[in-house]
Amino acid sequence: MHRCLTAIVCLLAMWMAPYGAAARDDEARQRIAYWSVHAENDLWGSGADRHYTHGTKLSLLPAGDPPGWLRRVATYVPVFKKGHAAGVEFSVGQNIFTPDDIENPAPIPGDRPYAGWLYGSAMLVGILEEAERFRVANALDVTVGVIGPASLAGDVQRRWHKIIDTRTPRGWDHQLHDEPGLVLTYARVWEGFGRLGARGPEISAAPQVVGALGNVYTYLGSGLMLRLGHNLRSDVGPPAVSPSFPGSAWFRDRGNLSAYLFAGVEGRAMARNIFIDGNTFEQSAEVARETLVGDFQVGAALRYGRVRLAFTNVYRSREFKGQEEPSEYGAINLTVLF
Repeated sequence: MHRCLTAIVCLLAMWMAPYGAAARDDEARQRIAYWSVHAENDLWGSGADRHYTHGTKLSLLPAGDPPGWLRRVATYVPVFKKGHAAGVEFSVGQNIFTPDDIENPAPIPGDRPYAGWLYGSAMLVGILEEAERFRVANALDVTVGVIGPASLAGDVQRRWHKIIDTRTPRGWDHQLHDEPGLVLTYARVWEGFGRLGARGPEISAAPQVVGALGNVYTYLGSGLMLRLGHNLRSDVGPPAVSPSFPGSAWFRDRGNLSAYLFAGVEGRAMARNIFIDGNTFEQSAEVARETLVGDFQVGAALRYGRVRLAFTNVYRSREFKGQEEPSEYGAINLTVLF
């Protein structure tokens, strides 16, 4: 299990190596990096403890050009223009999935399997300013990791539940088997800006499309995000755990303050979700997947100087047949620019 953690850390170190060399070659370059801590939990939404129950993601977006290998990957994506490769965001994260009755030690037919996902990712991000009231944002994400006991999800949930003295999860012996995971995701966002009245708050509308290909997730999606507030061009929205609305740790240190409310809707046609469909190469627990899944989210973000704090509530439609209620979870994100 510990070898899996070491492998992911080493992989991220390899991805980030060009930044260290660039800094040594150019000591005059200003060293700035975005550090982001993101947590999602269903206790902050529905108050339940089931299905997608927790996600944690730690991200770093360093200054400097993206590594050459990732820029070369982007050249094979037809709509990822050369000028869009502005930076790369590195992340490590863990997601935890459980059935409804976590105190039942026996397999539960018809309910979501126990599963964990431990991963590292490199996301190439970029913004092309095309006009005063319009911009295009791109994100190309390469994610690798492991599903199953090696993800450490069962250990994390049992220990955390013991610390907070709540229900003991007893069915992790029946989780999905160990399997390496790979996902390639591309998202494109078109955002138009306006203002409510001559001196009113700013408003933006951002249609987006997204596609993912891999043994963990394969889907196509589209949606719309609306934002209302002040200094909207400072960022493109806070990060989130995939599958989700596009967002990034990046923001501009532009003015002392930016603040906004946001609401969005996204629909996805799911062709593959390993956490519902079960393991790819061997028999495991599984349930019948819903092909069409929708998310609705509302939230608020506040940035003062080099610190941004965001809160989000996500409502997700049923992901498998027999799921009694839709899912709801909350998210907190803290990003600091050093």
